[in-house]
Amino acid sequence: MKLKISVQKQTEKLKLTAYFLGALRDGCFIRNDKSSIYRIQIYQKNKKWIEILSKIIERIFDKKPLIVLDRRDDVWSLILNSKEIYEKVIKISDYKGTQKNWNTPRMILESPLEIQKEYVKGFFDSEGGVPHVEMSKVKPKNIRVHITQSNKQCLDELKIIIHNMGIKTGKVCGPYYKNGYNSPIYRLKIHGIKKVTKFSNIIGSSHPEKQKRLMMISKTHTKA
Repeated sequence: MKLKISVQKQTEKLKLTAYFLGALRDGCFIRNDKSSIYRIQIYQKNKKWIEILSKIIERIFDKKPLIVLDRRDDVWSLILNSKEIYEKVIKISDYKGTQKNWNTPRMILESPLEIQKEYVKGFFDSEGGVPHVEMSKVKPKNIRVHITQSNKQCLDELKIIIHNMGIKTGKVCGPYYKNGYNSPIYRLKIHGIKKVTKFSNIIGSSHPEKQKRLMMISKTHTKA
């Protein structure tokens, strides 16, 4: 019995860690040895999601991050200061110094689908988008979700993971260029209410706004 409980706890921690690594696709690593700064930081408009992520991080590392409002951009900032945690995350994430050069962590690629699913969910919650179906009527064929990233290879790898869960996606599109930015971004899309509903049922979301929209899309598909 003790062994079973231990395995369950280990699996749960792996799931939380995978979600956190996915959420880090929109995070940044700040290191200044001279000033002894070792920081992981994530920005987000939705405070509730930042609070959810904070609880996940606390369960993984037994340390509660700071949550502050960045008034310059009117977004919430989650800040985790710790050299020990910083170095641990760098190691398990296989982070290469920039988001552009950061491919899917080996830990994720070698994990079973139940762990990979949490990584995809965290990735989607931080870098994904869903149409504002609560504000307007969207035709079923135009329903879509997308995940955006500056690293094309990690999206190609994400596409394979999602396909292995039985969800068909489009190809990774791009490069696109935002106004005022020189670096390109790429986008992985899932089109159509049937496929998006499948994404919602299998992967889902822990982001309050995205979760609500996915549920609305799923209900619409069920009624159709």
